[in-house]
Amino acid sequence: MLNKNEWLDEIVQIHQKLTELRQHYWLHYDLFTFQWWLLLALLVIPWVVWWRLVDKKRLKDIVFFGVLMGFLVFLLDLIGCSLNLWEYPYNLIRIIPASLAFDWGILPVFHMLLFQYFTKWRSYILLNILVATVFAFLCEPLCVWLGLYKLLNWAYVYSFPIYIIKAILIKGLFAIIERKQSSVNSEGLR
Repeated sequence: MLNKNEWLDEIVQIHQKLTELRQHYWLHYDLFTFQWWLLLALLVIPWVVWWRLVDKKRLKDIVFFGVLMGFLVFLLDLIGCSLNLWEYPYNLIRIIPASLAFDWGILPVFHMLLFQYFTKWRSYILLNILVATVFAFLCEPLCVWLGLYKLLNWAYVYSFPIYIIKAILIKGLFAIIERKQSSVNSEGLR
């Protein structure tokens, strides 16, 4: 039976070997493949489109909303990959999690636009249900087919409520912060 230090040494050795394997894989099987270029496009193009469409008068609020959304999506992806629920076979940048194009590209940008254009809760929720349907049952299978995403112990139907809940959670958190800021500002005027 290994003691604590022996276990830690074993983990470090396996991690070092895994790092070497991932580096080799990235250099020989990821970098500059069709999927790599597609990930680059999924990261960059949404931001270009967003910049053209974003309401510059509300830029601070929309960006704050997007950062909250990106952080939550990134955290959920990190948990899912760590629990071997899914995997991203292609990596845009070797030392950054493979979900970069999704977590900090297409998903937060799309949600920022929804947040900008659908300010009322009812329309926001209804549209997010539609978006959850499209992402869970069309986009995710397409990403699997393209080899960008691999389900291990997960099903598309599990993603559907998560898309809805995260959108409601972030808008709710934003609303709480906005109310708190308004009350602080109004107290300052007294």
